[in-house]
Amino acid sequence: MKKQQTQSLLHQFTSWYVWQFISALILIGIVVLGTIGFFLIDRTQDDVGAMEEKLLMIVREDDIQESLDDVLYPDHADYYVEIREGGKLLAQSRGDDETLDTSDEVSLPLFDQFIWNKEEGLFYRSDVSFTDGNIHLKVHMENEFEFIQLIFFILLFTGILSIIIGSILIYQFTKKKLRPLLNMTDEVSKIDGSSDLQKRIFKPSNPKELKELAGTFNQLLQELEEQFEREKSFVSNASHELRTPLTAFRGHLNLIKRWGKDDPTVLEKSIQALDDESNRMKHILEQMLTIARNEHLESRMENVNLTHIVERVISQFEENKEIPLIGNLEKNVTVLGDAEQLRQIAVILVENAMRYTEVGTITVDLTHDDGVVLSVSDTGIGIPKEEQSKIFSRFYRVDKNRSRETGGTGLGLSIAKELVENHQGKIQVKSEVDVGSTFTVLLPLKKVSLAPRNESS
Repeated sequence: MKKQQTQSLLHQFTSWYVWQFISALILIGIVVLGTIGFFLIDRTQDDVGAMEEKLLMIVREDDIQESLDDVLYPDHADYYVEIREGGKLLAQSRGDDETLDTSDEVSLPLFDQFIWNKEEGLFYRSDVSFTDGNIHLKVHMENEFEFIQLIFFILLFTGILSIIIGSILIYQFTKKKLRPLLNMTDEVSKIDGSSDLQKRIFKPSNPKELKELAGTFNQLLQELEEQFEREKSFVSNASHELRTPLTAFRGHLNLIKRWGKDDPTVLEKSIQALDDESNRMKHILEQMLTIARNEHLESRMENVNLTHIVERVISQFEENKEIPLIGNLEKNVTVLGDAEQLRQIAVILVENAMRYTEVGTITVDLTHDDGVVLSVSDTGIGIPKEEQSKIFSRFYRVDKNRSRETGGTGLGLSIAKELVENHQGKIQVKSEVDVGSTFTVLLPLKKVSLAPRNESS
């Protein structure tokens, strides 16, 4: 739990603010203290320079000690001065021998002009030479040091106070701004594990990013719900479709057991019925497997001569049907697509037309202009207008009784629609009851530079 809290956005934003503010505070402190220190040192150096000039002047006088006292007191009592000539002490500031113990002095690294006295504190020192002698000068920087300390503690206090107040404010501000996200997280947690796929999360009006995130998530939930409903309907319909032939299958088996051995007519009819029902089950299972394959299908896109493919499909059905099958095909219509899937589309449309056409003709047209148009027209029973929007749904059949007689499963057109969409195309239907139907496939006219496909292989 503690680890999760430290990984939360609230904790991360607050920590980020604290560390950034501390870094900024340290930088500001260094700049402020450095600037103040520089000006204080510069002022001290100017004062020491002026004092050095005065001291160089008094070494020429007769009474050096008296002259030194006049220079230092009372205005410059914080200066400690020793004037020596030939190793002999000529003059020094009052009390210098008592107040300053050189054994307590420590030079500061990188700052040779500064020394630290354990008893008296910080000093600035300077040595000036004159004829046969030198002047050793130290100025006490207690006031300057205390001023820098005061600035340091002011910065430290205001910095700590700002960090505490700022952390509270940034925490509350971040919490307010993240409230929609936190609410979304709670709603998603409630949805997790729930069997109700109709639940949606609240979409905030702002910020824009969270609004888009909520909209995208709700769209995903919508798609999952629709997919689940499709799968549920598919399983239900598949069970129903398989149950019907299985029931008939078992009924005829029981009929054979009871009467088939003694009645050849019953036996023959039952065997024929078993053969029909087994073929129907086989057809249903094949189409269900086709749907399963299509959902995980990787299309092999290449330049395909669609004219050759449709010609073969027409030849295949002409051999097995009494209904005239007429083909009006433009030569060498080439598209970018998967040859097997395109063949399957043509087979499904022609097979569907033949299944529902008893008299008349079936016409297959293939043309191309801005796109490729494949249409299959029949003179069959037609489709009511109110049913036309539903015929591409799985297991949907307009006339269920007739579909069972002709072997229809209600899966063919849904498979054709999926394959057409795999090719970025569209499939449409125009139909009139007792007049006929026309199914039209529209495919984009795309080509790539590929080696010509050998259609005869």
